Amino acid sequence: MLDCPSCQSIKVVKNGRPHDGKQNHKCCDCGCQFLEHSQQKIISQETKNLIDRLLLKKISLAGIARFCDVSGPWL
Repeated sequence: MLDCPSCQSIKVVKNGRPHDGKQNHKCCDCGCQFLEHSQQKIISQETKNLIDRLLLKKISLAGIARFCDVSGPWL
């Protein structure tokens, strides 16, 4: 059974598909929308601080993205 990542409720219904074609779900209790197998990566505050310091050093965005293992669009 699928649980809501926000409130851990089991009252979850299917809620269409986003542009990437994965199944979207919605919690009936809190209204949170989410994907069942999200690929979203959480970036730590330490990494964000490192990125800020590297941006001050005038390093290319592509280089920072490779070094810190983050996506270019996120950066």
